[in-house]
Amino acid sequence: MSRAAEQRLLEQVGAIAGMWRAAPGSHCDTWTCASLGELLLAQNRLFTLAPQPSRFASGPTGTCFAAASRVEHGHAEPLYVEGMVLADGVPFAVGNAWCVSAASDRVIDSTLPDGAGLAYLGIALTDDYRRSQQALRGVDAVITGGGINLADNADALRGGLPSLAWLHVGRPLPATTEAPSRS
Repeated sequence: MSRAAEQRLLEQVGAIAGMWRAAPGSHCDTWTCASLGELLLAQNRLFTLAPQPSRFASGPTGTCFAAASRVEHGHAEPLYVEGMVLADGVPFAVGNAWCVSAASDRVIDSTLPDGAGLAYLGIALTDDYRRSQQALRGVDAVITGGGINLADNADALRGGLPSLAWLHVGRPLPATTEAPSRS
C-alpha cells in the first residue's frame, strides 16, 4: 500500500461521485449520496493490505462477495467489508469485498493475489445487516456490484446507511480529501 495509490483511488472514487452528482436530470439531487462513490467517501474509511493468512483459501477472481461472506461467516474475528479497490494492472477502481480484523484495518482479500490490491476504500458491515440484505436481494453483494442496481441501494443513498448497518473500522481519509461538491 502506498499513499500515492490511496490518493489515486480517492481521486477516481471522487470523480465517479462527481459524475453521478452532476448527471443531467438526476433525481438524486436531494439525496445524501448520489452514488456508491459518495457513500464510500462519506463513510470515510481506508484499509491496509496485509499478507493473506494461510488458513484462508482464495476464491477465483470475480467471486469476492461470496468469498468474503464465506470467510466472515466461517471465522469469529473477520468483518465483511464492501467498497472499491485499486488493483495492480487495472487502470481504474473496481467494486470489491474483503474482510478485516475487528481490531485493525488489515485487509484479508480472498480473491486478489497477495499484493495485487494497492488501495482499499470501503464500509465494514455488521453481520446482521449483511445477511439481511443478501437474503432480501438474493445476491452476495450488499452495496456494490454483483447484480445490484441503483434501486437496491436507494434507501442507503437517500439517507445514508442505518447506524446499525456499519462499523467504525479502518483508517479515516486524509484531512485533505473532500467529498465532491453538491452544487
